[in-house]
Amino acid sequence: MKTGLKKSALLLLLILLLIFSLTACSRNYSNEEIRETIAKALYEDYGEEFVVDRIGIRTANKIKFYQARIYPKSIIGTPKEGDKYYYGKASIDILSYGKLSAVADNYGVIKMNEEIEKYLMPQIKKLFGERVLLKTDVKYKEKEESGYFTQYLEHNLKHKLKQVRLDPENKRLELELYVYIFDRIDSEREKEERRKQIFDYVQYLKEEGLFKYLELGVIFIDERVLAPSYWEYARDIYPANLVEEEVEGEIVCLPPRDLRKEMSEVLQGEIDGMSEEKLLARMGRIRKSGLKDFIKYNMHYIALVYSLGILEVKYPTSITEEDKKNKYDTLNNIILERPYNYMYINN
Repeated sequence: MKTGLKKSALLLLLILLLIFSLTACSRNYSNEEIRETIAKALYEDYGEEFVVDRIGIRTANKIKFYQARIYPKSIIGTPKEGDKYYYGKASIDILSYGKLSAVADNYGVIKMNEEIEKYLMPQIKKLFGERVLLKTDVKYKEKEESGYFTQYLEHNLKHKLKQVRLDPENKRLELELYVYIFDRIDSEREKEERRKQIFDYVQYLKEEGLFKYLELGVIFIDERVLAPSYWEYARDIYPANLVEEEVEGEIVCLPPRDLRKEMSEVLQGEIDGMSEEKLLARMGRIRKSGLKDFIKYNMHYIALVYSLGILEVKYPTSITEEDKKNKYDTLNNIILERPYNYMYINN
């Protein structure tokens, strides 16, 4: 009987020791510890200091992890500060016994987008002028043994582009590129000139090996969005009661005509009195994450280009026989369209 009690006591002691051991291995980390861990890892990966904030614990697929917002300190005090386009995320999984995984982050995607913008911008400005902003989403992928392509987040665009050129069957760059040009088109002659510029740019992308998986949008935004009073009118436009209006045989909803006419005239007067330097300065303050806000009523013309490769990857059910034949090798392939909901009145 005493032997049985001793065994039970010993078993209980072992259980208590195990519980204590597991508890001792588990711990809660302070936000400052997580911040320091993430900041150190980011500095090692990217060679610059980062702000790490908005730290919290999340759960996904039954895995708990710390997640934080990250952005480089170098953008503080620049137009990039506060722009979600330049902000990323970092995370650390909480492993068994409270241990932490290595830091994972998506800043490589942001870095890659900045690199390709820097790479593409000189030719874009050469063709389209200075009033341009870019939004990009570039994905580098490699073919696995399964036959599927997997995205890799590490940056270094020139190295990746070289790899794609050397082995295009197994490596590729998928490029989504949207060019915002803050200059409306005022005549058929100018429209044809713009179409030729877009065509020439597509040929340039072919030469660079960036056409095979390309989604390109060239969007002309009315430059009146750069006028000082634009946002005062914008507050009246978007909540305004929309009215039906016929435009080229289509019924669309637009802000009231009197408001549109007044806004067109006032903003045009302001633009006429501004220097090119002031226009570019105002354009430079536009956040990339807010560019879509100009689309609904301020888009004057748009041209869209889709390579067959990107259609097969992103829009396989929408491919037509015409898409299969279209290699964008003639100017006729470039369609520059005017949207029905463009709101400015010029007469």
